[in-house]
Amino acid sequence: MGFQVEHLLNTIHQADISLFFLINHARSPFLDKLMVKVSDFGLFAPFIAVFIVYRLFKGTNRERIMWIVGIIAVVSSDALCARILKPLVGRLRPYMGLDNVFVYKSGKWIVTSPGFRATLKASFSWPSCHATNMWTAAFFLWGWKRAYGALLFFLAVLVSYSRVYLGVHYPLDCLGGAFVGLVWGTMLVLIAKKMIEIFSW
Repeated sequence: MGFQVEHLLNTIHQADISLFFLINHARSPFLDKLMVKVSDFGLFAPFIAVFIVYRLFKGTNRERIMWIVGIIAVVSSDALCARILKPLVGRLRPYMGLDNVFVYKSGKWIVTSPGFRATLKASFSWPSCHATNMWTAAFFLWGWKRAYGALLFFLAVLVSYSRVYLGVHYPLDCLGGAFVGLVWGTMLVLIAKKMIEIFSW
């Protein structure tokens, strides 16, 4: 039984690495620029921020509560990911354990090698906080307003893909972020709805 579990885990790990290289090596000059922008939220974060501020002023009290709790959901999911889950799991980033990885660091593209990896400090990988934050927002909004959630699902997929393309996360790191986002975002939207119901906001 133990051998079967170990074999299964090794198979999943190897598939994760294979899919990582497939995405990381499917390169083009256009994607190089796009994925950098997507990963630092440079393409859409300003529009989202302006929209949220607008709705906080123009929306009903109930809508304001939902937006405020939604912001809390994303901020807390980031803390959960970075301060608890990553140190607990302790999985290192792909560019720290694999050669021939295209990684974007310090404003330039680098292809990893043993020499490069020897200069790095430990940095943990599972789950991806970018993915966790985006999927938390997506599932929160899906539980409140499906139209908003559908847009965020698309952005969450794009951001998750960018993290693998940039060489900083394995696909399973982003899948883990999606799972954490599902649990956290759904839990927070249920809490927000219950608060509105109890206090008749």
